[in-house]
Amino acid sequence: MSLSASFGTALESLIPLNVGDAIGVAVSGGGDSMALLDLARAWSIRRKVALCAVTVNHGLRPEAADEAEMVGAFCTARGIAHDTLRWTGWDGKGNLQAAAREARRGLLIDWAGAKGLKAVLVGHTADDQAETVLMRLARGSGVDGLAGIPVRTGGAIPFLRPLMGMGRAELRDYLIAEGIAWVDDPSNDDEGFDRVRARKMMDALANLGLTQERLLQTAAHMQAAQTVLKAEALRRARVDVTTDGADLVLARSVFDLAASDTEPRLLAAAIGWVGGEAAYRPRFASLKDAAVAVLAGRTRTIAGVILSPQAGGKVRLTREAAAVAGLETEIDLEAIPEGGFDWDGRWRLVPRAPQPRLSAGLRIRALGEGVLNCPDWRASGLPRASLAATPSIWRDNRLESAPMAGFSNSWDAIIAQDFASWLVSH
Repeated sequence: MSLSASFGTALESLIPLNVGDAIGVAVSGGGDSMALLDLARAWSIRRKVALCAVTVNHGLRPEAADEAEMVGAFCTARGIAHDTLRWTGWDGKGNLQAAAREARRGLLIDWAGAKGLKAVLVGHTADDQAETVLMRLARGSGVDGLAGIPVRTGGAIPFLRPLMGMGRAELRDYLIAEGIAWVDDPSNDDEGFDRVRARKMMDALANLGLTQERLLQTAAHMQAAQTVLKAEALRRARVDVTTDGADLVLARSVFDLAASDTEPRLLAAAIGWVGGEAAYRPRFASLKDAAVAVLAGRTRTIAGVILSPQAGGKVRLTREAAAVAGLETEIDLEAIPEGGFDWDGRWRLVPRAPQPRLSAGLRIRALGEGVLNCPDWRASGLPRASLAATPSIWRDNRLESAPMAGFSNSWDAIIAQDFASWLVSH
């Protein structure tokens, strides 16, 4: 089977797409992403699916701007819409790679939501999978870690990895055959990064029998085990987890993280669902610290989620309003998405039929103190702190709609993916 045919089979197994749908491709300019872009271009023409490309410039290397321009020129020559997004949030503190990864994901989610895309394709390969499993093996990871990189992640707008069955070398052979240029990021040779050291160890480890094939086989076995464990977590969720508006209410027993695999899995999933699509799964040590505090009756915040002990042996998980205070989405009156406007990776703001009168200047942002402008907010039954993190529509400083706080004004706020389906898909 040709590389193009393999790509089409892989993509179509990940998501159903119809004529007229639109998908995005995240392209850095490196070999893997350039191959992904060209394979997606050819596939989208055959399937009559619209294609958009995006490059995230983290502003960490002066060459990044030139690389984004190279990708833009490639797209222009082939009639592909291309955007460059710039990250300016690095403050020099913490883990740079983790911060850049999280920022990139958030930017891509917002970009895809604004364009009404069905999915975003990213260029992880079989080599990336093997390196990831090796690094996690070195860290003593459990089932989820050794399952490696999933081929599909995310909810309303999933991230898809159709190159996971393909190797880095064959993708570069494809680019050479097609006469397509790419750039090599010098950080790929920087041994200060774990992934680079893992990559350079692969040949030596292969001599001991720990080949790329064996690492990929380990990931496949762990993915099968992961499916069983997720099924048990889902069964438990139906008993010990209740959805209350945008919050989750958990039984205290979920915080007994030493009981089995199910409790930490369920707690991490609950934090991820409440925390929004851009959130990453907390490390076990962070989960354990939070669980100990909560069981002692103390409130804790982790990954932008407030864990508050409640009466009756329950714990409420609420999105922290401060975590979404700067998150705004402009309502584009010329391109109203079919499913509504995405916000925070978990909400959709949908105009009712007949649609409200729309005019320029409307923006979606967290309700915050605007809850005080909603006289019926108590009727929602939700705590004020919970409502503060829900989406609302503003024109300048005037509140136009706050659906979750009883002030709909012809708008509905809908959770894009319920917790049960999110638990299974993440």
